[in-house]
Amino acid sequence: MLKRSGAVLAGTILAGCSSAIDNRDSGTTGTKSTSETESVNPNQVTLRKLGQTHPSAQSPPSGGYSEVSVRDDGKYAVVGTKWGVHGTYLVDLTDPATPKQVHYLGNSNDAPNLDVKFDHRNGLYYRAIEKTWDGNFEIVDYGHSAGSPAKPKVVGTISDGKSHNVTPHPTKPVLYTVNYGLETNGFDVYDISDPTAPHKLGQYGPQGACHDISVDSERELLCSAYQSGQFIGFIIYDVSKPRNPSEVGRFDYDTRKSYSTVESGKEAFGRAHHGHFDPRRDLLVIGDERPQGKPGGKHVFDIGWKDGSLSNPIPVGFTLSPNAQHMEGDSYAERFDWTGHHFAIVPWGNVTLLVSADWHEGVVVYDITDPTNPHPIDRYSTDDGMGSLTVNDQVRRLGKPPMAWKAAYNPERDLVVASDTFTGLYTFELTQSG
Repeated sequence: MLKRSGAVLAGTILAGCSSAIDNRDSGTTGTKSTSETESVNPNQVTLRKLGQTHPSAQSPPSGGYSEVSVRDDGKYAVVGTKWGVHGTYLVDLTDPATPKQVHYLGNSNDAPNLDVKFDHRNGLYYRAIEKTWDGNFEIVDYGHSAGSPAKPKVVGTISDGKSHNVTPHPTKPVLYTVNYGLETNGFDVYDISDPTAPHKLGQYGPQGACHDISVDSERELLCSAYQSGQFIGFIIYDVSKPRNPSEVGRFDYDTRKSYSTVESGKEAFGRAHHGHFDPRRDLLVIGDERPQGKPGGKHVFDIGWKDGSLSNPIPVGFTLSPNAQHMEGDSYAERFDWTGHHFAIVPWGNVTLLVSADWHEGVVVYDITDPTNPHPIDRYSTDDGMGSLTVNDQVRRLGKPPMAWKAAYNPERDLVVASDTFTGLYTFELTQSG
């Protein structure tokens, strides 16, 4: 069990442990920020809240927040929606302590806009249109040519299939969209040189529910994660030619121990959710998301760090969220609570951290400096202000907050931004106590 002694956390994580990491008070004092060259003691790293906002098209806010993306310069965040809310919010982060809503852009087809991502060209963002029957994605101009931050305009639309998540190439006018269906290839590639006329170039990967894609433009690599279908696990592609990915390696979960066959807390594989490449080391972190039963954990893979390679990824580390426990029942209020969700890797001084929105855990900070021993070191319960909020009935079905969806990191401003389905958008800074 994790034990707290002041700001120090140590120990081994066990499934079913009691509240091991306390919610941090946003008024913590005696902390300082770190620089890239500063020596960091991971046992003294804390997550300090800076600000919070509840973007809304109505008053009072009704919740339903999903994905969040931060522009490269850290000036704006964009927030997606789900569960009875249909639109996207642009938020000004100029002062992280007081994030301000700039616009709400609804969807005339009443479909949720789950995933949202900024293009590398300022003034454009993408939003997935996930409907049960059709829908794919839209391109929103909020200052590129036709729109403005206060008056955005949808300038490009593709209605062909169902995209759960969308990922633009970090430096090229190329968009990757996952095909979240069992009878389609994993993902599509679009040329979006002209945002008003996105053009499909091809489909890639085995048939199945590809869930998410990440791209490392410096290594020219793409990682696609599959949750079900003909293949479960992840595939790595060479994207030195961004419009024509070529597979270089894969890891098949079906050849490994499943969560149903191991004791709680032990490494297992199932429902690969998404992954990120370590910016400084030849490592890949993959998160599993499981709605029921034993919660999914996070794996660290060696893809060249020691004995592994791109063609032969080797799992070297595994961790669960701090209070991970068996998830009983089928109701929405009991699904996903203790499994992992969207995260970001943070190279911070001499350590490497991971910030993750882990549903009922809130935002969790993990130390992955030693890839063979990843473990949680701090946690912030994102349920602030819930007593004064009104949420719609669909959100209420999820139970009680926190239900943190995604944590993103912006290196330009050393800023962590997270979304909670109930309580909105949060801004944090990582600090070192002492």
